[in-house]
Amino acid sequence: MNDSNFFSRHSLSARKTGIFVLLLLFFFNLAMAREIWLGFQGGLSLPNIKGGNTELSQGYTSRKAPFFGLSLNFELGRALALRTELNYSSQGGQRNGLQPLSPDQLTGLPVPPGVMLYADFNNETILDYLEIPVMLEVTTGERIQYFLDGGFYAGYRVRAKTITSGTSLIYLDSTGTVPLDPNLQIPFDSETNVSQEINRWNYGLCGSLGVKVPFATGLVVLSGRFNYGLSNIQAHPEVTGKNKTGALILTLSYFIRL
Repeated sequence: MNDSNFFSRHSLSARKTGIFVLLLLFFFNLAMAREIWLGFQGGLSLPNIKGGNTELSQGYTSRKAPFFGLSLNFELGRALALRTELNYSSQGGQRNGLQPLSPDQLTGLPVPPGVMLYADFNNETILDYLEIPVMLEVTTGERIQYFLDGGFYAGYRVRAKTITSGTSLIYLDSTGTVPLDPNLQIPFDSETNVSQEINRWNYGLCGSLGVKVPFATGLVVLSGRFNYGLSNIQAHPEVTGKNKTGALILTLSYFIRL
């Protein structure tokens, strides 16, 4: 049996199971809910690319990114609810300064295959996902309420690109002391589609902590939340290493009762 075909079928089966479970939860809560609230949310995300088991997958820091989406809260009791969402979430990270070069960034240089090269430039990786979180929510308080959410999410990649800028010498060492050619300056100003290098699906844990304040006929909700990726996002880990996503997110929402 071909291993790639086996894992492809296994991955497809897992995705179908996940979609079935989400639909089951949705209709179960639709039937059991005392009240249903629809929320519109947006905010600022500080995503990062975590982990890394090779030079090419390490050294990332957070970037600023948009976050927005829709939320449905199914109230199951006085202090208990189930929240499902559909969000456009921009993940990724940035790596600025002296860093290793991937094999496809430079070609035609007089170096043996397999030799790692380095350059000093700016590199931002943008990974955009449609995410569906499912979280259990516990609420306390009367007029002003405080809540805590926790659950899991699944994300589908819709865009993956890198934006690089700057001009640099090419170095043979990670400290930038041995240039390949002291007269060779390489420009790195480009925008590159890297969708083929990033896995289509991503999943992980999520949670939030916040406050609900009555306003007009609805609720204004301010929350801080997190995403913690559990899956490797790299499609070719034997070349680029392994990474996971993560983000801290500040959101402002408005909920109306349906």
